[in-house]
Amino acid sequence: MLDRTKDTKINSGRAPINSSELTSEADTFDAKEKEDELKAQLQKQSSKISSEDVTNILLIGEDIRDTEEESRGNTDVMMIISINTKNKTITMTSLMRDMYIYMAQFDEGNRLNSAYWHGGFEQCIEDYFGIQIDRYARVNFYSFIDIVETVGGIDMEVSKAEAEGMKKPMAEQNKYLKNKKGTDYISDDIFAGKGDEDKVKLHLNGNQALAFARLRYVGNSDYERTERQRRVISEIITESKKLSLVQLDKLLNKVLPEINTDLTDGEIANLLLNAFDYMKYDIQQLRIPADGYFTNEVIYSMDVLNPDFAANSAFIQYIVYGSCKNIDEAIKQYQEENAYNYSYDTGYYGY
Repeated sequence: MLDRTKDTKINSGRAPINSSELTSEADTFDAKEKEDELKAQLQKQSSKISSEDVTNILLIGEDIRDTEEESRGNTDVMMIISINTKNKTITMTSLMRDMYIYMAQFDEGNRLNSAYWHGGFEQCIEDYFGIQIDRYARVNFYSFIDIVETVGGIDMEVSKAEAEGMKKPMAEQNKYLKNKKGTDYISDDIFAGKGDEDKVKLHLNGNQALAFARLRYVGNSDYERTERQRRVISEIITESKKLSLVQLDKLLNKVLPEINTDLTDGEIANLLLNAFDYMKYDIQQLRIPADGYFTNEVIYSMDVLNPDFAANSAFIQYIVYGSCKNIDEAIKQYQEENAYNYSYDTGYYGY
């Protein structure tokens, strides 16, 4: 039932930039120098880490506008779902869209999410983070709504400011869903007498959950948005554990035709056979780049993140493949190893 159509289209030229996201601030570093630095880094990159115990599935969320226009846009949902059968963990790693990279195959420096528009997404992630991407799954926003609806909605702590901010993305969604204006807006009465940061536990339907996951301009921009996306997926997993086989069958029949993936029949069969075991695994969350291991910069009039790729790739490896449970443990391990010039290529500590 899955869509196995392989999208092999390569877009040339410079990836489109939303003019509303450009800043009037002056560039903080020279583009040519930065691209030369990234080129040199890619040339020195060691081989990708992989393990028979770990499966990395790149989860891509397509924008509702791109879905409507049947085009490939600059995806804002980029998450690596890592299943470690040895450690019995599932790690959700959010990749921030604004990380600045150089794409050698397109000779272009740009934000990470532009690599999806070009068609070289998986390669870029492997190049910069040193892990093997085994498969991908592309989910459009319509199927996301269906998933939430099929599990019966999700419970989520929502602040007054978030509820107000959800109205703008929901207005856009209602337009494409052909809903009446104002459909599913959260009533202001629920937050009567509360401050912007005060939260109320709400039961969100699919349309509301999508608006919550897309919400960017409340709180700390994309940092909090990626956190909301992980919270929503965690809650979907929690709710799916309660489904009966009949309800799971209904979910699969509704959603699978709307998901594009390169998973093979055998891999899907294995995932399904072990699904109930996977639901018992510990869920770990990670956001890349980690706090303290990137700088905020401006280039080509774009606000971008300039990550320490060596450190951030190590964090992913420590948590996905190693024994670290969270980013604090991963940072501690990284600092201990690099205090003595540890080499990942040789395993040698140079005092």
